[in-house]
Amino acid sequence: MLKVKEIIKLLDCEVFTPENLDEEKTIRYAFSADLMSDTLFILNRMNDSDLLDETILITGLATNQAIKSAEIIDIGVVLMVRGKTPAQTVIDQAIEAGIVLLSTKHTMFNSNGLLYEKNVRGLTKHD
Repeated sequence: MLKVKEIIKLLDCEVFTPENLDEEKTIRYAFSADLMSDTLFILNRMNDSDLLDETILITGLATNQAIKSAEIIDIGVVLMVRGKTPAQTVIDQAIEAGIVLLSTKHTMFNSNGLLYEKNVRGLTKHD
């Protein structure tokens, strides 16, 4: 588990929504997807939606769809990989939704690995 401020430091993140930033927020789980239908599929798999409050969505997309998907499933932190820079409309949507929007130059694979090394685990079905 990591605090958001530790993720920002670990992955050398740019923060696009500082007004939404809660540096002390705990992240225990991660989910990586570029297909937003995969992201929405989480809703049907999770028996405990409170887990999503401690989850970061990692994506290669810098689009409104990524923010909307995070908003629908109540994930408050979105990390864009490969140095993506979102359009201002995406940043505005994230601000309005209360989502922390981050970007790292790391690849998705390396971002996942670095987080896993720090005990952030994959979001899986819990029975």
